[in-house]
Amino acid sequence: MTPQKPTSAPTGCAAQEEELFENLRGAAWMFENEEDGRFLGSIAACHAVVRFIRQRNRGAELAGPFIRIAEAFEDRKKGGSPHLFSKKIVANKERSRSPERKHIQRLAAAFLEVLVELGERVDSAAKKVAQAVNDWPGMSEQTVTGKTVIAWRKQLRSEGDQKFRILVRETLKEADPGGTIKKWLKKGPLGLWQG
Repeated sequence: MTPQKPTSAPTGCAAQEEELFENLRGAAWMFENEEDGRFLGSIAACHAVVRFIRQRNRGAELAGPFIRIAEAFEDRKKGGSPHLFSKKIVANKERSRSPERKHIQRLAAAFLEVLVELGERVDSAAKKVAQAVNDWPGMSEQTVTGKTVIAWRKQLRSEGDQKFRILVRETLKEADPGGTIKKWLKKGPLGLWQG
């Protein structure tokens, strides 16, 4: 009788894919069976995809839409009305307090933080970020200045905002963080609501 080789656990990419599928199965179970499953399952699925993207060392911009969807579900679960799920478009010049707007502020502050860590002067980097942010979806109701971006950065740093720190850390891990930010500033980051 020939001895059978032990079956080994998948490694590398196969292990990452298997983990993704297992996490998605768990999210689907939550979606169908938990009391708040439509929120919890959707959030868990988005987090699984984000984790997979990070494990595969893909650009942080690929995770952006899934992060935004998860945040919108989290806000909805708490009784909020995220714009991502709204059919109503906020009128220009009406100051929005939405989670989408907070996300834009966090991105701008993180981009400023990264540019400063890469050696740019705070004032010139903030002005560059502000000029770009004014063209992003969701920002037409406010004119953003360099001082505004500096204030957002200061606030998020003082609050110890975890999402801000993650954005900074993951952007700095990019092969060319300055080039990545330049691209995002020009086009606007992926995953921003266009309404």
